[in-house]
Amino acid sequence: VFHGQEWDRFSDMIKTTKASLKMLGKAITGVVLMSGDLEGMFNAFLLQKVPGNWEKVAYPCLKPLNSWVVDFIERVHFIMGWLKDGPPLSYWISSFFFPQGFMTASLQVHARKTKIPIDTLEFFSNVTTMIEASDVKTMPESGANLHGLYIMGCGWDHKDGSLRESTKDILFESMPVIWLEPIDISDVNSRVKERNLYQCPIYKTSERKGTLSTTGHSTNFVKYFPLNQPGMDTAHWISRGVAMLCMLDD
Repeated sequence: VFHGQEWDRFSDMIKTTKASLKMLGKAITGVVLMSGDLEGMFNAFLLQKVPGNWEKVAYPCLKPLNSWVVDFIERVHFIMGWLKDGPPLSYWISSFFFPQGFMTASLQVHARKTKIPIDTLEFFSNVTTMIEASDVKTMPESGANLHGLYIMGCGWDHKDGSLRESTKDILFESMPVIWLEPIDISDVNSRVKERNLYQCPIYKTSERKGTLSTTGHSTNFVKYFPLNQPGMDTAHWISRGVAMLCMLDD
């Protein structure tokens, strides 16, 4: 169901971009009148910006036009690969319009399988030692693997599996594959408290702000993921502005 909803959104994007590009070509050659929307689209291309009529049907993204197009094509390829080849071993969380919907759908699958009420379940984020999605060789018994997140405000110690101070002149670092483990909500809370974990917020873009959509979810904030940290007060990482992003701006 979730895949179908995502594919419908991407289909709308593809139709809009193809139709508008076709009309712009006709307007440039004088076959049709250059409307305000088409003129705005043409001017956006000159400035390497994403046209407003594309942004209306697209996901939040701050990339310039060239990077935006490459990213869009990669997202479509991922969704099509999922459709043709079946569920991947690791999901590119950044490719979705609605990452929260993916997590809810994954919890529903686990709830049906185990016959546990979904409102008692929550995902616990386990950062693995697998650096790239290609390193994942098997499907987890429960939950899902995901990749494509970046951490800002600090770095990630692959040896100790915990947060560390940022490396000089490096603003963002790729996170390893993360296994989302479905467990009881009370167990998540107890793990966070006992291990003194940092509740790291995840945002779709570096803008780190959004508005409430009609679904009741933020248009930018995704979720909190508990992360290991080296025994420090979690306020230290809060003051660093540590967060994870689904995509970068370049």
